[in-house]
Amino acid sequence: MFGYIKTYQPELKMGEFEQYRGVYCALCRRLGKRYGLLAQLSLSYDFTFLALMRLALAQECAGFRKARCPYNPLKKRNCCCDTEQLDAVADAAVLLTYHKLRDTVADSGFWKGLGARLLLPLAAHDRKRCAARHPDWDAAVAQCMQQQAALETERCTSIDAAAEPTAKLLEFFFTLCATEERQQRVLARFGYCLGRWIYLMDAADDLPDDIKNGSYNPLITDTPDAVARGRERVRLSLNASMAECKAAYELLDIRRFDGILRNVLELGMAQMQQQVLKGENSHERSV
Repeated sequence: MFGYIKTYQPELKMGEFEQYRGVYCALCRRLGKRYGLLAQLSLSYDFTFLALMRLALAQECAGFRKARCPYNPLKKRNCCCDTEQLDAVADAAVLLTYHKLRDTVADSGFWKGLGARLLLPLAAHDRKRCAARHPDWDAAVAQCMQQQAALETERCTSIDAAAEPTAKLLEFFFTLCATEERQQRVLARFGYCLGRWIYLMDAADDLPDDIKNGSYNPLITDTPDAVARGRERVRLSLNASMAECKAAYELLDIRRFDGILRNVLELGMAQMQQQVLKGENSHERSV
């Protein structure tokens, strides 16, 4: 995923920040343990949010413990102990990273895509291991990525159609968070709208570069002010998707981490959207 689902730290309580960082750090550790260093590079805020949702909906949570970070061994940090939920998110991250690298290789020239070309064989090895655990997950991701590639090949100009594969992909993974049958429909809608928001955010964020490079982007318009026009064109769709995410969230039985999740949905996403539409966004990985 793309790193847009972030907390708004000025409004996050200290204890909540420690819990958020504890989930982030634990997910990083599980990625390394299951797949190695390359998989850890795939860690993003989006996957941390998915992990928090799984933990928030689970019947029980194993809690936190102090542990040393391999990259900062001098200081212990809180680390979530719930390996079952974190391992599921780590597996999802590996599958999506592999397909993201493939997409980068397909869309980039030799030199621009060189990094992705070098990493792809390692990612393919991790994906093969993950696919053995979750063949249905692998098939679902592959299908969505094939649909996305087809839309890009035909240079689809419909915002709704272009966002559909990513929306369906997130719908699939958030439905897997359900612990009860009645949650599935709500989580399906939540994931769909969140996936749609993520895709459109990425399109708005990449718009200047895509116009310059001649790359596909459904927001491109044949006007002198194409960047401003394209970002304004998508504003209402972003607002509607974000509002539906919030409405679906209110129907869920959240057992823990409600303050963190609301911070992301009500403040973090709005801040990121504002930055992207103003052209001020910069991707950050650390917490």
